[in-house]
Amino acid sequence: MRLLTRVIRTSFLVLCSFTVIPLQAQENTSIYQRFAPIDLTGNWVAVITEDWHIRMITPAPGYYAGLPLTSRALEAADAFDINAFREAGRACEAFGAGRLLREPGRLQISWEDEDTLRIDADAGEQSRLLHFANAPAAGAPSLQGHSVAEWQYAGGFDPQRELLNPGEGRGRRTLNQSTPVQEMAGGKLYIETSNLSGGLLRKNGVPYSPEAEVTEYFNTLTEPDGTEWLIVTTIVRDPLNLLVEHISSSNFRREADDSGWNPRPCSI
Repeated sequence: MRLLTRVIRTSFLVLCSFTVIPLQAQENTSIYQRFAPIDLTGNWVAVITEDWHIRMITPAPGYYAGLPLTSRALEAADAFDINAFREAGRACEAFGAGRLLREPGRLQISWEDEDTLRIDADAGEQSRLLHFANAPAAGAPSLQGHSVAEWQYAGGFDPQRELLNPGEGRGRRTLNQSTPVQEMAGGKLYIETSNLSGGLLRKNGVPYSPEAEVTEYFNTLTEPDGTEWLIVTTIVRDPLNLLVEHISSSNFRREADDSGWNPRPCSI
């Protein structure tokens, strides 16, 4: 209960404060790595502090509490046959971008290349690519879709201006030669995902369609004892199956290494 209270409190605080971290300015990295306002790379484990009954186990048929479903979605969910779905080899449809980060398990986040952040999930053995620039053509719709990312900085930081005129890209603050180079505001990661093939928003058959779009915000915070948290806010919009946006928040704690990494196939 103490852990639950602490995580809820820190999840709220992230909306009001940002972590100040050193400016990553290695010459051999891209602008997106050099000026990352938060460090997402490494190992993270999901801490289930809400919706345990629908995230840790498959919810009972007909349990749609908290979902603003259209009549079309209700009809599809009521007709859902989980055994037939599983036997048809469609279990991974419950591990698409619309709900992957709600699945219990671990994440490994790394730079795929200079312009692309990669998220690997051991649940369902899924991977997502977040493109900051030079994104390939979207191609055919897929479970993880096509994701475009951008850093959003607190304090009005402008990385392009900082590159052209060092010291002038950091918001409204007046900088001079005595200002430490490490000083910069924090921020968050913003992601828009489209070109989805559809999937399950809940494992008891609640669908989201290929017309769905997913918006995500990745924030980090550090507790006084050094514990680091990643808070992911996910917004799913689907005009066919949702009356309004469906918003959820998922918490992950940083781990020191990958000793807990446990890849396992999609299951439902």
